Amino acid sequence: MTTTPGSAEQLRAIIRTQTEIVSGDLDPETIMQLIAQRAQELTRASSGVIELAEGEEMVYAVTSGEATPYLGTRLRKRTSLSGRSVIEGRVLRSDDTATDERVDAEACLRVHAASMICVPLSHQGETVGVLKVYAPEAHHFDAGDVETLELLSELIAAQLSHANLFEAESRQSRHDALTGLSNRRAFEERLPVELARASRNGRPLALCLLDLDGFKGVNDRLGHPAGDEVLRAVARILDESRVADDCFRIGGDEFAVLMPNTSREEAIVAAERIAEKVLGAALGEGGIGVSFGIASGDDRDSDSLLAAADQELLAAKDRLYGRP
Repeated sequence: MTTTPGSAEQLRAIIRTQTEIVSGDLDPETIMQLIAQRAQELTRASSGVIELAEGEEMVYAVTSGEATPYLGTRLRKRTSLSGRSVIEGRVLRSDDTATDERVDAEACLRVHAASMICVPLSHQGETVGVLKVYAPEAHHFDAGDVETLELLSELIAAQLSHANLFEAESRQSRHDALTGLSNRRAFEERLPVELARASRNGRPLALCLLDLDGFKGVNDRLGHPAGDEVLRAVARILDESRVADDCFRIGGDEFAVLMPNTSREEAIVAAERIAEKVLGAALGEGGIGVSFGIASGDDRDSDSLLAAADQELLAAKDRLYGRP
């Protein structure tokens, strides 16, 4: 869909979106996805995002376009343009993020956001998030695009008042409550996106599965609260690593790390560093180590890549316990 900013066609597109929402009996998540996609299309942006405020952070709760792989990304509220938009309760636009002191420059560089608009979302008199679009080139947006986003944000506000779209279970459906990492559902959604991106760009992709050694013993000796603290500590170590935005807790004491633009050899080095940090942290009174399995994404689909990494992980466990 291509439209001219501020055009009658844009207005008709917004009305069609409203009609689609009202007549389509859509669930809240689908509505939010639709609006993020429309925001991207109508402003000719590369990405559409709905961010929610959670404490001192902003969270990518809904994504479209080039932002799709960054679902669950967290930004500091006070150092991001979206966070400032929530705090100030007004529309903020950055025409060139490379020179704008209001933005999180590192995050903008990571997601290829050279220009952006953030429009606050209100619910029951409180600003709860933003509708955001961004583009990889500076000076992409104009006043007509701001007006378009404001109209779409009103659609979201109307839905908020009828459907409680921001209930905790909805916004946390892709996050692990214990560790704060993305969960298995988010991993299963992200993996094919990254494989497709790697194939399209001709770049490497590595998948690392991590499993904690000695975790059951911690639960047995020290109790489940101690085990929970071990999982949170491992999540913090992952969060401090260079792959923080690509880490997932996929079940029990198993974690997955997606490594875009990373060869198998580079992934092994990164995994070994993580394992060393976990061992050095002396978690669970010193009883916790890490085994890992790594597979590269060359000519593989999601199932075969996951199976290859899992096979390597099982082989590492066999070596650890001396199994033939």
